Amino acid sequence: MRAMTWFDHETGSVWSQPWGLAIDGDIAGTRLTLIPAGIMPWDAWLTDHPDTLVLDAGGRFLFGPSRKKFSSDFVIGIALGEAAKAYPFVLASKKEIVNDRIGTFPVVVLADPETKAIRAFLRIVGQDELVFTLQGGTLVDQQTGSTWDIDRGIAVDGPLTGEVLQRVPYITSFDWAWEDFYPHTEFYRGDQG
Repeated sequence: MRAMTWFDHETGSVWSQPWGLAIDGDIAGTRLTLIPAGIMPWDAWLTDHPDTLVLDAGGRFLFGPSRKKFSSDFVIGIALGEAAKAYPFVLASKKEIVNDRIGTFPVVVLADPETKAIRAFLRIVGQDELVFTLQGGTLVDQQTGSTWDIDRGIAVDGPLTGEVLQRVPYITSFDWAWEDFYPHTEFYRGDQG
């Protein structure tokens, strides 16, 4: 398989990055819990959070200009339960918002073509499955007209004010690397959802 592995000096184990799984060593078979996180360029982060502090690691970590373009084989990979799906960033960012399903899970994937920020949520509140649109840069559900904070997945206005969407963990990868680790994956083609 052609993806990064990590070496754990404490246990002598080798970890698969896409799986979050120890594949060799004393704790082989142990799986890390993938937690939701966001990926966005440094300048977009700094615009939203101007008081951010950064650890100076002696100049080893430098923040350069944002990538202006992702290659066509760059995907947003999501695995939920036994199902997996890859969303080509180029396609997802043209749509900006994708209401879709991964197996039985209804999801919404947001890919900002300008900032390259990616967000993914389950689109369920209580027992209700929502469908989202972007209206002037604001996330709105079609069922109630509530508006949602795109970064946090919290309804900030309307009948659902205070409700929170569950974040969906994802990884970014080249399509071939994602498929190496999730050979049963589906690839989003733009005609669903």
